[in-house]
This record gives sequence, structure tokens and C-alpha cells, in this order.
Amino acid sequence: MMHVLGLLLALTLQASPDPTLVALRALLRQMSAQVERNKATFGATRAMTDAKHRLRDWVETRLARETGDVDVRAMNAGLHDAFTGANLLCDDCELNVMGYVDDVRISRAEPFLVVITAMGTSCGYDESAYVYRLTGGRWQRLWEHEQNTDTPPRYLPQQIHDIQISAPASDGRRLLMELGSQTVCGGSFKDLYARAWRLDGRSTKVLDTTVFGNDGYPPLLGRVTTDDVLFAYTADGFASGDTHVAVRRFVVEGDRMKQIDPVAMLPRDFVLEQLPNPRHYGDIPEPTRRCASADEWQVGTRLFEGPKRYYRVRWTPPFSFTLVSTSETPYPDCLEIDSRSDVYPDILHWRF
Repeated sequence: MMHVLGLLLALTLQASPDPTLVALRALLRQMSAQVERNKATFGATRAMTDAKHRLRDWVETRLARETGDVDVRAMNAGLHDAFTGANLLCDDCELNVMGYVDDVRISRAEPFLVVITAMGTSCGYDESAYVYRLTGGRWQRLWEHEQNTDTPPRYLPQQIHDIQISAPASDGRRLLMELGSQTVCGGSFKDLYARAWRLDGRSTKVLDTTVFGNDGYPPLLGRVTTDDVLFAYTADGFASGDTHVAVRRFVVEGDRMKQIDPVAMLPRDFVLEQLPNPRHYGDIPEPTRRCASADEWQVGTRLFEGPKRYYRVRWTPPFSFTLVSTSETPYPDCLEIDSRSDVYPDILHWRF
């Protein structure tokens, strides 16, 4: 009898769902009920922006209780429990998660806190990002990025894979990099995004570029300094084509960023970057060979079931490449197989 009374008392004292989250759940369920009317926006309406801001503001009420020494693991766990109590998580959903949210991800990027929230759509989760800095003893939002139904040219839900913030320059400014991609419905090959903002008391977007790549996990890796952004991803491989690792580097130039070399790390990848159609069919049927001139290399290709074509490439380490010539037949002085043509350097930690 005492055991039963104890159980009843525990159930009575159990915390009720957070009223803000209950109201958020009702708003999301309304959009879910109208998903067929809004297929073009993956079920989202203008109410999605309201829902994102309600969730963001609710997280900020939790941050307001924290000092500079935030236990992010405990905070993430606490948010998860609150979502579970409000029936906002769906563990057995597949692609259509409209009406739900995913776990908030809070991480440190000293001296900042990075918060990523996720709203369900009919095609996976649409993620938004916010950065906070401790000011006057309180965590204050200094940057945010959302995709909403009124985001031009059209609403495209996004996954956020990485946010990095550079060390401060001599004048205190920093560069923030965001790497993302289309949601899960984009398929094995999808648009990948790299964006950057200059932080100098305000945030100014200086880079917004899209590439087409293979959806690995994560689909792109990068690093940021005070003056440049660099990221690498797996390109090509469409249908029966060979994949290669592509590199993109951008440097700050006023209020924007300009792309510069490198575009690849190995001779074969450089050749694939030069081909006119980045989604070509074909492969690299033989190993890269070093030529008699020590800085020149031969790369053979076969495209569209056509004949082989050979590319002679000048490689000045670490990442400078020049196309010297092309030929329908192998170059007679390019015979040596050299393992250097197959080893990728750790470009993300390279000092340019």
C-alpha cells in the first residue's frame, strides 16, 4: 500500500510540461495538419518563423540563468528532457517530421556559445544557428542565421554541419564560418553551403557560396582564420563518374570574399576540376604517373565511354597546379608511379 501511495505522490509531483513548449507544439501541429497545402515550402508557412523565434527565446530564458561557466552537456540534456515532456520529439519519424523539433545543440567556441535549433518539415529538419557572448554577466545574442519562407529567392531548409569563429585580429574583428547543406531529401548529391560573416561589433555577411557535392557525413569540412575561409568536399561521382576531393578557399576583400587557389590537392583532382561538366560520366582508369620533369605529372581519363585522354599537369607543392597540355596518347616520358600523387595532405591545418 505504501508503495502505491509513493508512486501516486511521485506522479503528482512530476513536473508538468513547460507551457511555452506546449504552445509551440500546438503551433507546429497546426502547420503539420496543412502540410499538403504547402508542399512548395516543405510544409512550412510564415508561422515557421514565429515557431523558430519562440524556441530561440525559450532557450534564451534558460541561458539567462547561466553564468560564464556553462555546463553545455547538462544544459543539452535538460533541454532534451523538456522536449520529451512536451511531446516535441519524434523518435520513429522518417523524412516527414513536420510538427516536431529536434534536440538543441549547444557548444562552446570560446569565448562564445553556439546554439543550433531544428524545426521539423516534410523533408527533415530545418536548422537555425545563434551565437552568444557573455556581456555584463549575461549571455547576449550577437549573430543569427535562419532560413524562412520569406528568405529570397525561395525557402530551402538547411542542415548546419559546422560553425567556427576565428581568433580575433589585431583590431578585434573576427570571421564566422557556417557550413551546411540541403536537408536529407536532397539525395546522395546535393547543394552544400559555405557562408561567412565578419564580426566587428556588428555582423556583415561576406560570403554565401553553393557547391554541388556528395552527401557524406559531414559533407564538407573547413576552417576559418581572421582573413580566409577554406573548405573541402567530395565532388563528382554522379552516376558512374569518379569522385574527387575539391577545395575552395576565399579571402576577405573589403565587404566580400574572393575565391583564390587552391581548388584541389592532387593532380588527378585538379584535372577533374578542369573538365567542363562537373557531373561528368567516366573515370580515371590508371594511376597518375610522374614525368621526366620532376614537377610534371600525367593523368589519364576516359569520359562518356570515349577514348582515353591524357593531361600533363605541373604541380608545384603544396597546392599550385597548371595544365601544361593534353594528348590522345600517353606521354612517353611519364612512366613512374609515385605515391605522392595519392596522399592527401592535412590542408585544414596548413598555413598559407
